[in-house]
Amino acid sequence: MSYLMMFVMTLCAITEGVRSEFVPSGITQKVGGYRPVQSEMDKDADIAKTPPEGLTAAKYGSFEIGDKSWGYIMDEPEEMPAKLYVDTNADGDFTNDPAAEWEVTKSGNLTMYRGSAMLDLGNEQVGKIEMYRFDPNDAQRAALKNTLLYYPDFGSQLSFDLDGQEFQTYVVGSPSNAKSLTIDRDGNGAISYNFERLTVDEPFNFTGTTYVFSAKDGTLVLDKAAEEIPQLPLPPNLVVGQPALTFTAKTFQGGEVDFPSAYAGKIVMLDFWATWCGPCIGEIPNMKEAYADWHDKGFEILGVSFDQEGAEEKLSAFLKENELPWTQIYEGKGWETELGQKHDVSGIPFVLLVDGDSGEILATARELRGEGLSEFIGEALKKKNPETKEAE
Repeated sequence: MSYLMMFVMTLCAITEGVRSEFVPSGITQKVGGYRPVQSEMDKDADIAKTPPEGLTAAKYGSFEIGDKSWGYIMDEPEEMPAKLYVDTNADGDFTNDPAAEWEVTKSGNLTMYRGSAMLDLGNEQVGKIEMYRFDPNDAQRAALKNTLLYYPDFGSQLSFDLDGQEFQTYVVGSPSNAKSLTIDRDGNGAISYNFERLTVDEPFNFTGTTYVFSAKDGTLVLDKAAEEIPQLPLPPNLVVGQPALTFTAKTFQGGEVDFPSAYAGKIVMLDFWATWCGPCIGEIPNMKEAYADWHDKGFEILGVSFDQEGAEEKLSAFLKENELPWTQIYEGKGWETELGQKHDVSGIPFVLLVDGDSGEILATARELRGEGLSEFIGEALKKKNPETKEAE
């Protein structure tokens, strides 16, 4: 069975409770990103059985999706606008296709190219492909001089039932090629990498019953799994006004901390960071200023390092060199740091300001970054304790 037949079957399938609807464009926005594929413009001119007229500096390449291929021509004459031609119906004739979009933007002395085309997938299905190209004269990207980058922007919306609850997800291209799926379990419009993502062919339990998705005969099938696993909790709701997560952990300095009860009478900034994180290091001057201004008035910082195993000496030297006096937690597990996973941290720096008495989250990264940090901490302390005086 061809890829195209499998794909069309999938689009129309209602298999084991999985209902699939074709999405011709906009799928990358729905899934939250894309992975570009590199296409080298190294094909022979004979891929164009009928080329367009007026080519002067043509290069030839192809888009590969599944086992299907669509050819394209990039014409880039000197001192003239570049043009892109796409054989959208894959018949070798470049004169009978809708024009591809190809826009030019300038950034200093460099030019960036972006475009799109609607590919004929067969059986009256047409899907969008997005493309971009860096300036071939960009010395910083010399390896991409003859490269066009592309990604499919079409796919499917999948609907299915888990223990009486209706869920939806989106996949790029054919669902049968999906490696993982994301499901907005709490309906907040945001996707948690740790709590709302599953791997195809591996059991998951979001609702109390263990299920598994698998690809069979070009379709994505949902079944109850043979083995039971514990139900995964919902993502933590770490927004202003909500209670912070409580935990007990050993500190890098050799003690133990109960969060947030150890900070009764104070406010504490929980800071997930790493010595290799540029943006984290960029915030250190602001944090040191706030700490110096307000520490003796009730402001604390608790750091959670995302450094890898065996980085004890590196971390210790970094803390000493940068004169960071506040308490640190170091598990030596990098992105697998348990506190990070518990807090659903998918990017650092990740910070929360918490009231040590109530445990309420007072602020998140939006307020806790930049040169205004010390001023913000001062205002937070005044709200907690109106007698707090200005830092000298």
